Order: sequence, then C-alpha cells, then structure tokens
Amino acid sequence: MEIFKVPVSKKKELDVILSKDPIFRLSITIKDSSVISESGFLYVVVEGLEERIVIARSEFSAISEKISEEEKSKVVAYIEKERENVYSGLGSIFG
Repeated sequence: MEIFKVPVSKKKELDVILSKDPIFRLSITIKDSSVISESGFLYVVVEGLEERIVIARSEFSAISEKISEEEKSKVVAYIEKERENVYSGLGSIFG
C-alpha cells in the first residue's frame, strides 16, 4: 500500500496520472483530507503489484507532497474502519 498526498489544485494532473495503463490497473482509493481534519488535499491510496506501485511512485512524485507517518496512520485507520463497516454490512445482508 502506498499513499500519496496530492493538493486539490493538482486534480487535473491527478486525473491524467490515474488514466495511465499501469496505474489504472491498481486498486485506487481517493479520500479527501477532511477525513483526518485537514483541508486542501486528496489522499490517493494505491494497492497492487509492486512493479506497478513503483511506476505510480514515479508518476506521483511530480504532484504529491511528502506524507508524515502520523498522517499515513490516520488515513490507513480510516480506510480500514470504512472497509470493516462495509464487510459487516455485507455480512448482515448475506448472513
């Protein structure tokens, strides 16, 4: 899992990167920075094959900012909680 912190002002560049072949094949989750009480950024979480993540790192390096370990932990915790809620919801449907 890799997390990139992209300023909202670079949304157009982000869209171009996300449309590229090796990158759109990754599992991509985008969260607004308001999920951890910030503003002005998007957190782009990519998961998948390591060779594609390496390409993503290269592409995102031009538009993303360094993410602190604290921010990364908060974003990961938020996403895990969100996924857990989805799984428990599906469990109650298909129970």
